[in-house]
Amino acid sequence: MSVPIPSSTHATLHLAVAVRPGDALGFRLAGAQVEEIGPGQEGAAFRRLAADPHVGVLAVEEQLLEAIPARVLGRARERGLPVVLPFSLPRRWGDAGRGRAYVAALIRRAVGYGVKLGAGGEAP
Repeated sequence: MSVPIPSSTHATLHLAVAVRPGDALGFRLAGAQVEEIGPGQEGAAFRRLAADPHVGVLAVEEQLLEAIPARVLGRARERGLPVVLPFSLPRRWGDAGRGRAYVAALIRRAVGYGVKLGAGGEAP
């Protein structure tokens, strides 16, 4: 489902990031709007962020996403904006995030063909 966006809105859309408390520093240093969400607050915080008309992409840490009710996620995905982008944070040195397959699927759906994600031509 595609959602028409008035051209006057394009300049106001931005990235928002939802993480657990203590995981926000790097995102804040990069200038992103960050919401630290504690246990039990996931549904309300997600609804609030997804309802913000200025959020174009909502990056949500996978552990948080698992705690959000399926019907709430379904409504957000039906609207189309913001695009919900799950990601995982590496928890130890050398760990890679696990979100590549989802991002590749989003790109494939948006542009109509698959792309390789990775540094130096590595397969996902």
